[in-house]
Amino acid sequence: MKLEYDLKKLYMDALTPQCGERVTFVNDMPGDPKQVTEGHRHRAAMTKAWHRVMKELAKDLHVQVQPVLTLDLRNPAPGLFDADGFEDGKPVNVKKVLDAWGEKDIVIAITGPSITGELIRRMENQNFRFASAPGVRADFEGFKADYSKIPHRFEALTQRMGRAVSADMTFRLERETWKCTFDLRGQRYQFNENGCARRPGEFMNLPSGCANMLPYPGLDGDPRGKSRTEGEIPAIIDDELIVFGIKENRIISIVGDGPAAEKEREHILKPGDPSEAIVTKLGLGVNDESRCNGTHVGDEKTMGMHWGYGPKKHFPDTIWSEHPVDMDMDFRYPDGGSEPIFRNSMYTSNLGELF
Repeated sequence: MKLEYDLKKLYMDALTPQCGERVTFVNDMPGDPKQVTEGHRHRAAMTKAWHRVMKELAKDLHVQVQPVLTLDLRNPAPGLFDADGFEDGKPVNVKKVLDAWGEKDIVIAITGPSITGELIRRMENQNFRFASAPGVRADFEGFKADYSKIPHRFEALTQRMGRAVSADMTFRLERETWKCTFDLRGQRYQFNENGCARRPGEFMNLPSGCANMLPYPGLDGDPRGKSRTEGEIPAIIDDELIVFGIKENRIISIVGDGPAAEKEREHILKPGDPSEAIVTKLGLGVNDESRCNGTHVGDEKTMGMHWGYGPKKHFPDTIWSEHPVDMDMDFRYPDGGSEPIFRNSMYTSNLGELF
């Protein structure tokens, strides 16, 4: 498999392996040959190629590269994780392997189902670091990015997010205009998608690069009072224009005539769990090479805006430079001043050369 990017540079910028550390790649492959898909085969070939490059790099760094840990996954959920494991085709005790990871370990997980939650759960006590690449393909454009720059873009945005009281957005499509405000009062970034995991206890997605914020939800007894997150946000899903109506940080309406809109209404407005309607994320992608490709890990890193709802932070769409909808966004600060962040779905020049 030929890789169209400098993987050694990505490893050094994003993970910075050190002498005496140990690197383990994790891949998934069903034990039943009838369940093996083209995706499984592609990820297996990708893992083999990435593993080979790390072994080449390790010769100079004096880093130990373990055999690939292949999982026959039954349940990837954190705390309920269940899988059979193999190294070089031989069965291993998965729990024993995972329990042995510590501060000298780097884990790179290239799997279909995400095992990020289980890795985070373990990392908090075991203090290893990891990169998780769920559902990826070797040709994802986001791997071509300069990972030495992504942390600086992340820092520039999260510093502003942390000071802002709101993100004020205007959306335009042909003659239609919509506006929405996200309440950021007293909030901080939530998910470390800053393009690097260089020290024990850190983690990242691959591709990486997304500044995230949980909007203020409105809490009983909180001096901030009710959430000011409200307005309308358009999305295009399966070629349908859908408009989400939001008030007090909850989705209250979904306008659209097609099957995609009805599917969203069924999922959000008529669920057994009312928390599905809560707005739970504002995300700004900072990977300049990433492109929307229909995967969670790819779409959210693209340089644009996405927003999420519900406990799993599902997001309907990413508004970016090649999207039919144009977006302007300003951060408003406590002193009443404001700063342009997007114009016509592109980052503004005031953010510096890195954008």
